[in-house]
Amino acid sequence: MHARIYRLAAFAIVGLLALSLVPLGSVTSAAPAPPAARQMAAGNEVSVGIYVVGFGNFDANKGTYTIDFYMWMSWDSAGNITPQKSYEFMNGRASSTSPLSDDTDPATGVRTVWYRIQAALYHEPDFSTYPFSKQAITIVIEDSKMKTDELVYVADTDGSGIDDSLSIAGWEMADFSITATDNTYDNWGETYSQLVFELDLNRAVTTTAIKTLLPPIIFCIVSGLSFAFKPDKIANRIGFGTSMLISAVMFHISQTASLPPMPSLMTIDKIMIATYGFLAASLLVTTLMYIDEEYWKESDHTKEVNYYGAILAVALPFIIYGLLIL
Repeated sequence: MHARIYRLAAFAIVGLLALSLVPLGSVTSAAPAPPAARQMAAGNEVSVGIYVVGFGNFDANKGTYTIDFYMWMSWDSAGNITPQKSYEFMNGRASSTSPLSDDTDPATGVRTVWYRIQAALYHEPDFSTYPFSKQAITIVIEDSKMKTDELVYVADTDGSGIDDSLSIAGWEMADFSITATDNTYDNWGETYSQLVFELDLNRAVTTTAIKTLLPPIIFCIVSGLSFAFKPDKIANRIGFGTSMLISAVMFHISQTASLPPMPSLMTIDKIMIATYGFLAASLLVTTLMYIDEEYWKESDHTKEVNYYGAILAVALPFIIYGLLIL
């Protein structure tokens, strides 16, 4: 009995060893399709990727820029679509398009075309936090002929990216994304597939803060020195206050002159309004001291006005800015 069991066990082990020697290719079940073939399974799907290698002529105030990039499209060649002939840029025009390759994989039937493109594009700039602004640079592609029932873009997130050597003076590249969405034209009741490549840019915080915050701080410090003057130095106090107020106004104008009219206050506007609050408080205190010296003749009261006025002038900009950002 035991011998029979041992023989059965031996046969089982030998059988398992024999199965382990069978090549995987001899298995009759279907092998997984390549990633590209799976993406084009629907027949009307087009995988699109973008790799940015150059960026220039960036005007943050106008929202214009020139961008240099590689773009590739992959789709099932069995489908009756020609996406490489009918795509267009929705936020500008390509100044040059150089075809690089046009190959079809015989195993999967996936056709892939490559281009090197340089395009002059634009976007809607965001000035709400100017000068600490964040800008979203976009490449928007849409087919000009085929609607979503004929063609659907699929974003190639794995291959898309930004070249490591790419840099933009005065800006820091935060992140990028590539997405596909539907764009519906309600007037005609038509929906087209749209691909959006977005590159997020942030201002260099340290240099921007120095250039933007240092002048208003200096204006307030110089004007604040007037609180150390004796009450009889009214002319000097007024000279300090008015000169700093004029300088602040001119600085504010220089920072916003090149920007379009905005429907709301920007960060630079809020900073400068707070600065105006300090300068105005300084001049108001000086005026009250002059009235007290000339008409009321109360020196003790004049000292109190100067002391409490200095405290109010220091606190006022923070109060004003806090109210503006609420």
